[in-house]
Amino acid sequence: MSLARPLHGLLGATALSVTGNAIVAVAVPWLIFQRTGSATAAGVAGAAAIAPIVLSALFGGALIDRLGRRFCAVGADLLSATAVALLAILDEAFGLPFWGILVLVALGALFDGPGAAARETLRPDVARATGTPLTRVNAWGEAAEAIGALAGPGIAGVLLVAMGGFNVLWVTVGMFLLSATITALTIPKHLSPAPAHEPYLRSIATGLRFLITEPGLRTVAITAAVLVGFIAPFESVVLNAHLQDNGLADYYGFVVAAFAAGGLIGAILYGAVGHRLRERGVLIGSLVISTIGLAAFALLPSIPLMIALAFTTGIATGPINPVVAVIMQARTPENLRGRVIGSYTSIALATGPIGLLAMGPIVDHATPATGFIVIATGCALATAFVAAARALKKPTT
Repeated sequence: MSLARPLHGLLGATALSVTGNAIVAVAVPWLIFQRTGSATAAGVAGAAAIAPIVLSALFGGALIDRLGRRFCAVGADLLSATAVALLAILDEAFGLPFWGILVLVALGALFDGPGAAARETLRPDVARATGTPLTRVNAWGEAAEAIGALAGPGIAGVLLVAMGGFNVLWVTVGMFLLSATITALTIPKHLSPAPAHEPYLRSIATGLRFLITEPGLRTVAITAAVLVGFIAPFESVVLNAHLQDNGLADYYGFVVAAFAAGGLIGAILYGAVGHRLRERGVLIGSLVISTIGLAAFALLPSIPLMIALAFTTGIATGPINPVVAVIMQARTPENLRGRVIGSYTSIALATGPIGLLAMGPIVDHATPATGFIVIATGCALATAFVAAARALKKPTT
């Protein structure tokens, strides 16, 4: 077996699984709106694909440590494939009601959190087995996720035109199955230690307690929660409202794609040089530049400048997730890695719906420019918190 095979397999499986999820996230709300003519119904369908991840990441993290990282990564993709296939089959056979679609979408989303966490917990094992710096594996892993997030919506758009209906989801089923197959064939069983066996609820509490009591992990968890809460409404609420209000909705995809492309490049650049840099310095630098970039959106520049600004800001945000991953993995005991990462993901994502709900009234009663200022203020608060935190001053690598 090639020395780099586990690394290539993990990256390929990550890109495929994230692409599949992105297709579902775009196609299902689109089809719901097409069927009902209700934007509210489409929004509810989109929320059904996100909300379950908060709990599934928390409870699924303990399962990773209990059942094994490779097993959970493969199992999550297989279960996601099953849920999406059921949606396509049952709708074709019986014409599912709205609530039935929501149930199956939520069921599929339940497995997304544990699957993503399992692949992340495999990164240190793969780095060790292939002799690759952990910073580089994390950066490439985030880049693979960014590729999936970029490719998924475009593929969904083509499929919706070419195939129509819930039949487009069969492509997603194939991606999940291929991701599971690649993981099973390229990640050796012996790569990770034997899973721990302890009472399930106790293991969840252990992971959550460790995350909260370890100063460095607590710092990045609070930082992530603040960032997600403020930044989650950036695209879907504030940017969308600004472009819609000014008759520029056709450019929405270009701005979002520029932001994602910048993030991809930022992650790759960090992968090239990150192992030589201090995590705290990179994190603070990325947050400072991101804050400035987000604040500049409040000036409501022209579309070409906004696309350039989105791309530049995306480059700045690109290293944030890889840096946090390095800090998490370096400070977490190997036997707790799954449940700690699951707890972190749950805490970070839990603020997203709060931010989305709060930002709507702000934009409705003020202006999108005000919304951009609020988002930049939140990012500035996260930056100040990291800069003041003593827990990250000691290097982890």
